[in-house]
Amino acid sequence: MSMTEKSYSIRTRMLGRSALLLLSIFLILSLGVWHYARQSANYSYDRLLNSASLSIMEGLHVYGKQVDLDLPYAAFEMMQLAGEDKVFYQALGTQGELITGYPDMPLPDEFNDESAIVFYNAHYLSEEVRVVIRHKRLSEPAVSGWVTVVLAQTLRARHKMMNDILYRSFAVLFCIMACVMIVLWVAINRALEPLSSISKSLTSHSLISAKPIQATPIQEVSPLVSAINDYQAQLLSNLAVMKRFIADASHQIRTAQSATQAQLDIASQSENLADLPEHLSKIRKEHERLTRLTNQLLTHAMVVHRGDTVVTEKMDIERVMKQLLTECVRDNAHRMIDFSYQCEQKLPLFMGDSISLREAVRNLLDNAVYYGSEQNQIEICLKMDSYGIDIIIDDAGPSIPIELREKALERFQRLENGLSGSGLGLSIVTSVAEAHGGEFYLEDSPLGGLRARLRLPNEASS
Repeated sequence: MSMTEKSYSIRTRMLGRSALLLLSIFLILSLGVWHYARQSANYSYDRLLNSASLSIMEGLHVYGKQVDLDLPYAAFEMMQLAGEDKVFYQALGTQGELITGYPDMPLPDEFNDESAIVFYNAHYLSEEVRVVIRHKRLSEPAVSGWVTVVLAQTLRARHKMMNDILYRSFAVLFCIMACVMIVLWVAINRALEPLSSISKSLTSHSLISAKPIQATPIQEVSPLVSAINDYQAQLLSNLAVMKRFIADASHQIRTAQSATQAQLDIASQSENLADLPEHLSKIRKEHERLTRLTNQLLTHAMVVHRGDTVVTEKMDIERVMKQLLTECVRDNAHRMIDFSYQCEQKLPLFMGDSISLREAVRNLLDNAVYYGSEQNQIEICLKMDSYGIDIIIDDAGPSIPIELREKALERFQRLENGLSGSGLGLSIVTSVAEAHGGEFYLEDSPLGGLRARLRLPNEASS
C-alpha cells in the first residue's frame, strides 16, 4: 500500500460499494419491471380488444346482396371495462367499401386480407391508439369475399395499469433495498466489531504487560490477534534482552572506570617519583581496556540493530576479507605475526550486511592477535560447499578448552586466562551469524591453536 494514500473507513467503503451494487441491481430490476408492466398491460387490453373485435365480427351478416352489421351490445360492454378510453371502429365489405364506423381509420402500410388478426399502434384524431384488424371470409351465394373489422382504443387505461404495476413494484423493490441496506449496516458493524474490540484492548493494554490479547474464534480476525501477540512477545523479549544488556554493560563500564580511577588515586598519592612510570603504564592499560570495552559495546549494539532491521546488499566477500587482512597487517606490523590468506575458488556475490560482517571478522582477527602468542601465525581461509560459504580464522596461539567454548560465546564471559577483555567479541560474531541465518563454531586449528568458523548459508548467495 502506498504511504501517501489517504486514510479511509472500511465501514464507509463497504457500505458505499454495497449501495452502488444495490443501486445497479435496482436499475436492472426496474428495467425488468417496466418491461413486465408494459407487456402485462398490453396483453390484458389486447385480449379485451380482441374479444370486442370478435364480438363485432360475429355481428356481420348478409342481407340480400349486401353485408350489414348488427353491432352487438356485448362489444360495448367489454369496452366499458376501460371506461377512460375512447373507442373507434370500422367495418369494411368484400370490396373494401365502408359498411359502418369511422371512414378514415389508420390502416397498416401492408394490408393482408389473409391474416386472421393483426395488432399495431397508430395515431388517430390526436390520440395514441392501439388497433386490431380482424378478417373473416364470407362464402354466401350472393356475396363472397373477405370482410374486415378495424377496432381502435386509446391507451389511457393501459398506461394507468402499467404505471400502477410500476409504482407498486418500485415501492416493493425500494422497501426490499432499504431492508437489505439496514441488514448490511448491521452485518458490517457486527463484522467490524472485533476490530473495535482489539483497538479497545490495545488502548487499555500496558506497553510492558506480558498478558496477550484474548484470542477470538473469528477465523478472519484470529491471524491478526496472533500476529499482534507474536509481535508483543517479540517486543518484550527484545526489551528484556536490552535491559539485561544495559545492566551488564553499565556494570562492565563502571568496573573499568573504577579500576582507572583507583590507579589515578594511587598515582596521585604516591610520593616516590620512580614509581610514576609504573602507575602511568597501569592507567594506560585500564584506559585501553575501557576504550576496547566501549568500542565493542557500540559494535554489539550496532550489529544487533542491523540484524533486527535486516540490512542486506550484494557484496564481494573476497574483497572484504582482503581489505580486513590488509588493515590488520598494517595495525600489527610491529608484532611478530605471520598473516596469510587462502581462497581456492572464485566466490559468487553474497547477499548480506557488509558492515556487520566486517565487524565480526575484525573481532575474530583482534582476538587471534590479542590472545595469541608473541610469535603467532594467523590465516584467513574462504571455502564454499553445498551449504554455503565458510569464513575460517586459524591461529597458532593458545586454544580454548572444549568444555569452555560454549561459555566463551556468551556475552561478558571472560575465561580465566590471565588476560583482561570485554567478553563481547565472540558474542558479536554469534549475533552476526544468526542475523545471516548461519552458524558460528570454535574448533581445533591445524596450526595448533583455535579455529573460528563462520558458516553463511547458500540462500544468501547469488
